[in-house]
Amino acid sequence: MNAHQYFSLTAPAGVIALGMVLVACWWVQRRSRSARFLLWVAAGYVLPSLAMGLQSLMSNAQLSQWSLFTAVLYLAGLWCLAQGMALRAGIGSISWQAGAVISAATLAGLYYHSRMHDDLWARMQWLNLGVGALLLLPARRLWRARLPADRLERLLHWSFLGLAAYHVLRAATAALLVPAHGPIVLTHSGYWLAMLAGSLLFAIWFSVLLLACSMRTVYMSMRDERNRDPLTRLLNRRGFEEAADALLGNGRSGPWVAVVGDIDHFKRVNDRCGHACGDQVLQAVSELLMQQVREQDLVARFGGEEFVLLLGRVQLPEAEKVVQRIREQLRAMPLAMLPTDMRITMSFGIAAVQTRQSLRSSLHEADVLSYAAKQAGRDRIHLQAFA
Repeated sequence: MNAHQYFSLTAPAGVIALGMVLVACWWVQRRSRSARFLLWVAAGYVLPSLAMGLQSLMSNAQLSQWSLFTAVLYLAGLWCLAQGMALRAGIGSISWQAGAVISAATLAGLYYHSRMHDDLWARMQWLNLGVGALLLLPARRLWRARLPADRLERLLHWSFLGLAAYHVLRAATAALLVPAHGPIVLTHSGYWLAMLAGSLLFAIWFSVLLLACSMRTVYMSMRDERNRDPLTRLLNRRGFEEAADALLGNGRSGPWVAVVGDIDHFKRVNDRCGHACGDQVLQAVSELLMQQVREQDLVARFGGEEFVLLLGRVQLPEAEKVVQRIREQLRAMPLAMLPTDMRITMSFGIAAVQTRQSLRSSLHEADVLSYAAKQAGRDRIHLQAFA
């Protein structure tokens, strides 16, 4: 090996190292199914880099001899990369049948131009077009898909489209930089060094984006676990306060109304049917509350059988209609876990929220009204008196 070959191994080694970093990142998130894309992308880094590293040590004759083996590494790696990016973008798996057809056609062309008629330039065209076609499989759906709202995800989206275009255009670059006939040794050419540099730069760029997205996903997952009630998956008190602070900070989402609801005679459910049955009742009530409010409204479980809602863009009379609908749906809801003579009802208190600073006092007033509704006979709604 000479100094040139040692230098040519630097880029593949760097890309393989980045692939191992992605594997480590997957290991941290391995319990999350959404993290599987990292393994696909890591394979998309490692397999082509192994091929590049091997080719960097070969003469033109050896490139011809090993062309099919290294092509399989390239094609498998780029298919894995395409699959990983498709999963990350949420557009589903790419067609393995289409990938198999593209790979078979590419390998057939390489076989002819290595075994039947040795032509280095033609093999380069076949391989570049083959891997470019594989990357275009998800690129077509990504191009038509709705752009992600998040800037980081949008940057990742466009970067992958750029990578697909780069591999397609690389065939034209090879035609310009590598003569179809001549004494040039491919792995000693400027084209080869440019390809290694381009692969390393793209790998670094994608790794930075993917790691940033993954770190944010881990952070959001940990934050979600911290802010969610483990039984019902509703917001807990802390999560509600954080979300409400952000919602109330946006004046365009007002006016707001706070609702406090408490399940009637819930202790009787636990005593008569058991705590497991009580947990099922809490989950059923949580699902009903989520179904009866809008996406921008907040629903939380503050503990025990107490639930809190923050409704936006409503006045007190409109909020009362929403709560009345919830109350009626709850009374009519069949609960198989309960005896036939037992029904679940709730008592509600409703109070207006004027500002972010008044949320606590409004929740306190709604809680007092909810208690008054229980004292008045339960299964009732008590509304804040109009000013």
